[in-house]
Amino acid sequence: VSELTLGQIWDVDLQKNELIVKDVLLVAQGEMALEEFLKQIREVWNTYELDLVNYQNKCRLIRGWDDLFNKVKEHINSVSAMKLSPYYKVFEEDALSWEDKLNRIMALFDVWIDVQRRWVYLEGIFTGSADIKHLLPVETQRFQ
Repeated sequence: VSELTLGQIWDVDLQKNELIVKDVLLVAQGEMALEEFLKQIREVWNTYELDLVNYQNKCRLIRGWDDLFNKVKEHINSVSAMKLSPYYKVFEEDALSWEDKLNRIMALFDVWIDVQRRWVYLEGIFTGSADIKHLLPVETQRFQ
């Protein structure tokens, strides 16, 4: 129904069709809740800015990993829980797409945090010690 007038509502005889109207309202509310949740997830991740910090004026590193991972896990779990809803089928394609995106984000950041930690560790070794530069000149150059 693209247009609904008050006259049409009176013609339905609400008292006689109360159960049908309540069922329709219940479904609409359930679908709206899922739609709003997916909208919130879309908004969060389309506008999310990584918390970057300068590292010794050489580069910028991500900080706030705990919050980032918690948010991704929370959204993955919530999207997965949507599958239990009787109204899920309407949003299945969008929900599966977001589940895939969030799992990819999680996998990406799992690797990224590991690489960042290792890089900071190696950076301290290769730039902090003249002995290492002298003993491992090729490796030091490759690291640079």
